Amino acid sequence: MGWVLLGLCVPITLSANAGTPLMWAGILHLTLGNLMIGLLEGGLLIYWLGLRQWFFWCVLGGMIVANYASSWAGYLILAAVKGFVQSITLLWLKPFFVVCLGVSFLLSLLMEWPVVRWILRCHGKSWKQALRRTFQLHAVSYPLLVAYYFSASGVSLMTDFDLVDTQELIPSRSCTVYYLSIDGASVMRSQIGSEHVPEQVYELEPDSRHDRLFIRSDEEALYDLWLLKGGSPKDQEAQILLKDVTNMAVVEDSQKAPYPHIQPQGFPVPRTTGLHFGEVPSLWSETNSIYRTGFWPVEGLSANADSLRRFQASLETPFLAWSVRNAVEIDEDLLLFQLGPHQICLMHPPTRRLALFALGKGPVVVASR
Repeated sequence: MGWVLLGLCVPITLSANAGTPLMWAGILHLTLGNLMIGLLEGGLLIYWLGLRQWFFWCVLGGMIVANYASSWAGYLILAAVKGFVQSITLLWLKPFFVVCLGVSFLLSLLMEWPVVRWILRCHGKSWKQALRRTFQLHAVSYPLLVAYYFSASGVSLMTDFDLVDTQELIPSRSCTVYYLSIDGASVMRSQIGSEHVPEQVYELEPDSRHDRLFIRSDEEALYDLWLLKGGSPKDQEAQILLKDVTNMAVVEDSQKAPYPHIQPQGFPVPRTTGLHFGEVPSLWSETNSIYRTGFWPVEGLSANADSLRRFQASLETPFLAWSVRNAVEIDEDLLLFQLGPHQICLMHPPTRRLALFALGKGPVVVASR
């Protein structure tokens, strides 16, 4: 448990190359942390039962093996249910985490109970007594483990924001959102603040999860809707979908893109969803807003360093992590962005309000015509 306590006290520097604190916390737990937890739980059993010295190492070894087995099994289970976890939205976020905490506690208890049962049976104890002792051990070690991971996670998106209806976050000027359906087979259009059902305006062949829409200006000072396809930079392709969709939109400065040398159809390609982070542009201004998005989920959405505001919204936990991408300021302090793989959200940071606008990906916002 010494490594667990050390993780609570020693900050881990965050950078794009080093990963995130949660990544290192998980590695530390899977390698050395279980050793310390096993020693703690084994020591408690020895103390509670007054076990003889000859049985000392059997107890410690058994609890260490049980902790390694339960933690690795937990990671394998998370990998197996990844598809279901990705379907979780903001509407079910808090109940999902409560269930995850409870289920992980029970699974760990059930996996370690046979070892405790074996230890106690050698001393004439029943299976009920073994189950009670296993629960007592987890009542000590599990809160420490939760605190350890909590200190390395980003949960402000779940704890600091109120989930509201989209009608509470309406911009002062009319805006229309174009976005891809979850499967990437349709281009949808929906007006912010309108109660009408989103309409399909274009059909596509499903492609990469990093596909997104963007805007380019034409020779008549109007703006066309484009699709950026492909996963890796070398496979990217730009395709025009609809002409003259608006007379006001954010046109990306493609020269600032990471790969400006790739020029299908004679145009520099902007960044796909996976790389579309950084300074957040403003729909109605030629300058960027005070906000920015980070590469890692724990960086989320925040105010720029030179801003007087202190603000950050992120979600990165052992159970679920959502990156913030494709963000734009559509009104003063009103933002629209993609959260995770398929949620399009509205946020008003000053009042800590958040709304789920639509299920989809790769959004772009334009002024309604």
